[in-house]
Amino acid sequence: MICLDANVLIEIVLGRKNAEVCQAYLDSAREDLAITLLSLDHAMYYAEAHKLALQPIEQFMRLFIWLPMIDADAQWAFEHFAGKDYEDALQVAAASREGCNRFVTLDRNLAKKYPKHIAIDLLA
Repeated sequence: MICLDANVLIEIVLGRKNAEVCQAYLDSAREDLAITLLSLDHAMYYAEAHKLALQPIEQFMRLFIWLPMIDADAQWAFEHFAGKDYEDALQVAAASREGCNRFVTLDRNLAKKYPKHIAIDLLA
């Protein structure tokens, strides 16, 4: 199972410069694709803020497996984020705990920081 970072979803939803690269990755994936509930929340926040039609966004989000987040994820994130970007650590914690073997992101810092914990594909 592959977990997508919130930035991948947001890139597609908002049609940003790397949207095509992100969509191509999704289209070529041969494993189940998952998102954390935190990523779902972030994507919906941006969709609402940009006044996008929410029905198509909801349909898009329903294409993915939704991964829960639990207190153990929060604890792991506190132990590993080293004072910078707690949200990244929280995402990696949930993906790892839920059995994802890969995490896909546009965030170079995340990709450099967590490869010992989960395989990371850096897009763009």
